[in-house]
Amino acid sequence: MSVGQVTLWAAVLLTALAQINAVTWHRDLLKEWQKADADRQQLTQEYSRLVLEKSTLMAHGRIDTLARKRLQMKEPEHTRVFR
Repeated sequence: MSVGQVTLWAAVLLTALAQINAVTWHRDLLKEWQKADADRQQLTQEYSRLVLEKSTLMAHGRIDTLARKRLQMKEPEHTRVFR
């Protein structure tokens, strides 16, 4: 084998190793992205659930009913408005 052929084979091997490294790096990045995307979807679902729960808990009718039942609150009989 001549020096040119050895150099060519060395270049081929180095290029193959670089390709393997690039593919491995790409797969690692893809796994990381997929995990982050799954986390994002889970957090989005949890946020939507919490917004719905908050709106349910803050409904005026529900608050009025709870105040009347748990705290025995009632409408005042006589009211006066001062200006």
